[in-house]
Amino acid sequence: MSDLRQKALQKIAKCLELGQSANVHEAAQAIRMAERLMHKHGLEQADIDFIRMGITRAKQLLPTQPGQNILRIIRGINARFGVEAVLVDHKGLKRLEFVGDADKAVFAAFAFDILYREMHQQIGSFRTSLSGNGLSQHEQNRRVASFTAGWLEGALEKLPNLAGDHSDSLDDYLDQQFANLDRETFKEQLKKSMAQLTPDFESGLKKGKRVSVNRPVSGKQSPRQLSQS
Repeated sequence: MSDLRQKALQKIAKCLELGQSANVHEAAQAIRMAERLMHKHGLEQADIDFIRMGITRAKQLLPTQPGQNILRIIRGINARFGVEAVLVDHKGLKRLEFVGDADKAVFAAFAFDILYREMHQQIGSFRTSLSGNGLSQHEQNRRVASFTAGWLEGALEKLPNLAGDHSDSLDDYLDQQFANLDRETFKEQLKKSMAQLTPDFESGLKKGKRVSVNRPVSGKQSPRQLSQS
């Protein structure tokens, strides 16, 4: 291998390493640079598609049996970003990793952590609003579940749609990286994660639609938060 090509591959590897950055803007720039270099030095498109695959880990640890609300977030993010979420064991809990084009996987993990945190804040506020009104615990839980479903529906609609066409490289990459993981069972859990709804769904939907994800810009790290617009 020529020195020039070796140096190019080292630079590509460095770009791909930066592509795992928690700074979404920096990660996306690094992945685009890597792709340009790969084209310049004659890699085949199939090689480029495969090498652009990446895994980004969400910060939030999850219970061993994620509930329906968590599954809704995961299902929505998978659809909006064209990634696939994989649950792996981590010290008696579960860790969520998003797999796909490296820049999309970074943003998917970023969005999950934000939505997860904001969802729990919204649930707490809505449940507090129901206290002292004489409702049974069962009815309170039913209304909270419907409100949360609506909020999630609205919030997920506000995420950018980056899915694009399904990539065979994603399936190949998943098979290589997670050969021993039961992905089909998790997919079935996602499909069954719908609940009965009450009119509180519409209230939650309206609030969820006011949420937007703040993306880091100009190479600066932005706080992981959601803003109400």
